[in-house]
Amino acid sequence: MTALAATTSPASPQQRQIAATTLSSFKVVLTVTRESGSASAPMATVVATGYRHASGGWKVTASKRIGAANQWFWFPTEVCGLTVTELKPEPSAAATSDTMKVSLLVTPAIGCSKTYAESWRP
Repeated sequence: MTALAATTSPASPQQRQIAATTLSSFKVVLTVTRESGSASAPMATVVATGYRHASGGWKVTASKRIGAANQWFWFPTEVCGLTVTELKPEPSAAATSDTMKVSLLVTPAIGCSKTYAESWRP
């Protein structure tokens, strides 16, 4: 089975990665998942998955939905802006968690969404 067939089979929803950024010990991957069905303007859900670097590789901290489920249009959804900040280790109080701020393209005619902020604690 090819990778394309695996992402478009009825058993698994169609997905695509729209952004990824890696700092020294924190990584965020943004994925958009298409709603099942065959609407002329299919909707999608965007999820940000945070990872911390640990012995043996990257470990998932948590996944967080950006906006509501099926809020985004499948075809135009892309990243307008993405900022990621990594947790500063003790004794610094500058950051208490890994954070991400993201704005997504709603449609070319509408433009970019508001900024969504999420945080992950190790």
